[in-house]
Amino acid sequence: MRNTQSSLKDEIVRVAVELGTELGEDGLTMRGIASRLGVSATALYQHFEGKASILRAIRLHGLSMINTTLEPCFSGPDGLACIADASRTYIRFARDNQWLYGVLFAGEGMNQSPLNQDEHTLIRHSNDKLIGCFQQAKDAGQLRDDVDVSSAPLLVWAANHGLAALMINGRIGVGSQGAMTPDEEAAFVDNFVKTNVSGFQRA
Repeated sequence: MRNTQSSLKDEIVRVAVELGTELGEDGLTMRGIASRLGVSATALYQHFEGKASILRAIRLHGLSMINTTLEPCFSGPDGLACIADASRTYIRFARDNQWLYGVLFAGEGMNQSPLNQDEHTLIRHSNDKLIGCFQQAKDAGQLRDDVDVSSAPLLVWAANHGLAALMINGRIGVGSQGAMTPDEEAAFVDNFVKTNVSGFQRA
């Protein structure tokens, strides 16, 4: 039984992600969300102005999911190993949550001006953790002297995002024209990550 307004708001976002995953953004409607929840559309408008505000909430929800998924990767003693683990996990998350990932990164960017401090922290969380991994690797003497630990995570993200997008679009991996088996895809991703991370490493 839903007994709080906040739990209904969370349920709206959860169901919106379900519908989007099943039907795509065109199938994500206020009426469809209300029908699946078994509430009136009026109940939705008590929490969200419309579809745009729900998509914004979905983006924040998706970022929270990514942060939670990546968090275990950042606790190891080897900075470069943490970066590699986070990269593989990130690509797998994109593969497993294709519609949500598209909402996060394939469409129009989210206007950050209305974000509160907690939301800014949410957006930066995994990037800041990666900075910590690069700093850990630098302190251990693992990095080339010219690696900037503050900008290196952006290079990692750009590479990982590029591969994730190619895989989601069927250009590489399982389901592509030169289709790989799941094991071949996993090996390809692992080699991709190792190659990228080695680019930061001291010779």
